[in-house]
Amino acid sequence: MQQDWVAAQRPNAASAPLPSHQLIDEARPRIEAALAALRAGGCVVIAEDRPGGIAMGATAGALVTPDSTNDFVTACGGIIAVTLDEARADALDLPAIARRGATPATPFYATSCEAAVGVSTGISASDRAVTTLALCDAASTATDLVRPGHIMPIRVGALGVLRRGYAPEAAHDLVRAAGLAAGAMVSHVLDGLGEVKADSAAAFAQTHGWPLVWVSDVALWRATQEQLLRVLEQGELAAAAGRFQVEVYQSLLDGGAHLLLSRGDLGADGDVPPLVRIHSQCLTGDVLHSQRCDCGEQLQQALAAVAAEPRGAVLYLSQEGRGIGLVAKIRAYALQDRGLDTIDANLQLGFAADQRDYAVAAQMLRRAGVSRVRLLTNNPDKVSALQRLGVAVESVVPLRAPETEGNRAYLQSKRERLGHNV
Repeated sequence: MQQDWVAAQRPNAASAPLPSHQLIDEARPRIEAALAALRAGGCVVIAEDRPGGIAMGATAGALVTPDSTNDFVTACGGIIAVTLDEARADALDLPAIARRGATPATPFYATSCEAAVGVSTGISASDRAVTTLALCDAASTATDLVRPGHIMPIRVGALGVLRRGYAPEAAHDLVRAAGLAAGAMVSHVLDGLGEVKADSAAAFAQTHGWPLVWVSDVALWRATQEQLLRVLEQGELAAAAGRFQVEVYQSLLDGGAHLLLSRGDLGADGDVPPLVRIHSQCLTGDVLHSQRCDCGEQLQQALAAVAAEPRGAVLYLSQEGRGIGLVAKIRAYALQDRGLDTIDANLQLGFAADQRDYAVAAQMLRRAGVSRVRLLTNNPDKVSALQRLGVAVESVVPLRAPETEGNRAYLQSKRERLGHNV
């Protein structure tokens, strides 16, 4: 969470991160109001709590009518899109559009479409309502749509807002939390100057009488209300840096296995919070000592640092290649050999620059009684993700690996394009 900016936008928000229970108490009435509006066929405003973030209007796609669609289009002013689960989009033959020059915030748009029956030009409010209803009808098949059309589907992954902290994913998750079918009809909210800005969301919501909810509200709601993991095994690990208690967790979202390596009583009260490292798996760097990255060096530094503390933890997450998987990571290596940097290689393969999620990590920490940490990281996004999920980062401790000929370009990309402090 971008604390100072959010504090300026939210009534009664503090500049320092709140404990998890206070954050969820603050978010709960907003979430409940949004769910009630969606179930009634109404609309909500979803604002992204980050500098430069946008606001979107959202309504349940399965409940739209021509009149409600016209009111929605008139109020918001942006293009109309409909969020769909990736599996649903595949079943309807709505593949992802190639991402060229896209930013991490760019939605994962699919091929545009409209209903094959019951529309004329496809652009009218009535036509767009018919298309949205077809997209949200479980009985629809690929033959019920024509391509291209006047509705832009947005593909949403299984983790939704827990993977991507943006307004379309939050809208999709809210509709599902409301118990409604398929996805959300969404549109950017334009202010009086035609700009898309989250800082105008509150005024827009008040003018139209729509509930306002923040993306971080939805992420925190899911992370605290849903059971995301289970313990598979517990034991002890003797590492070169020292002995650690180890717990193996399985994610109930994707089946991935994650490790919590801890020292001391993590949940004990104290003035100094535990030292914590959240490390995403890097087989090539951690095990094979690849010279392309700094991952292996960071892992060893983190284990040594935590071993020297009275209490602390290293969370080892199964998120190879910044979340793209081992096979895609090796493909990205081949693209890097042809001159692309690590970020452009991911983008060329159709992924975001960084697809990692930290909801499971936040829940692992909370289950261990940890609500505040000193975080070993160079990555500002990791800090904001944890705080968005209810874990307060009280200080940041950098982990800097030596720069070598092999990793120089990699570190430069992380520094200049991802904002890492390396």
